[in-house]
Amino acid sequence: MSDSEKNTDDLIGHLCGDLKPMSPRCPYRRISIWLILSVGYIVGVIYYLGLQVNLLDYLTRATFIFEMGMAIAILISAALASSWLSFPDCIQRDWMKTITVTLFSVFLFWILASGIEEGGMSVRSNFFLSSCSRGIVVEAIPFIALIFMTMKGNTTQPYWSMAMSVMAVSSLGWIGLRLTCPMYESMTYGFINYLLPFCILGVVLGLFARKLFKW
Repeated sequence: MSDSEKNTDDLIGHLCGDLKPMSPRCPYRRISIWLILSVGYIVGVIYYLGLQVNLLDYLTRATFIFEMGMAIAILISAALASSWLSFPDCIQRDWMKTITVTLFSVFLFWILASGIEEGGMSVRSNFFLSSCSRGIVVEAIPFIALIFMTMKGNTTQPYWSMAMSVMAVSSLGWIGLRLTCPMYESMTYGFINYLLPFCILGVVLGLFARKLFKW
């Protein structure tokens, strides 16, 4: 070893002398725990509120299967993207954001097309506020938990992290609320009362994303 290399090693050793060895965090452990607990929470909500649909009947309908399949796909992809974004380099898997945004865009288009087919709808303001508030309550706990987990990471993309969190929790809440709401047949109603308010909340919180996820 040359003198210059030895001096370099000595300098590195001097600078790093007080640092503790660290092992890379597993990107799947915490998000798996979040998924399991959140799904359990939604199942508990469904059990408490009671199913408002004949599940065996709806499982034979292509539209229901497509809707729930899209919601589950958004949930899983957004949760994974949120977990990977907790690392500064997104563990070199930025492509998951594209998949999630594409799925979410298709889902929104599906809701729009269904709304056009339904011809729109009018909802009494008191019923709207009641449903909207229930949606916020159901989705708030999983959302806070996911934000807390992301804050524990070291993301360099705070706005994307917030967006993935919103998409993950919105799809999770959509599944639970659509199965427990007596207005299930109307996609427009579900969008206005359950998805839109939470997306607006996510946009507002997104303004503070840099402060929430700073490290």
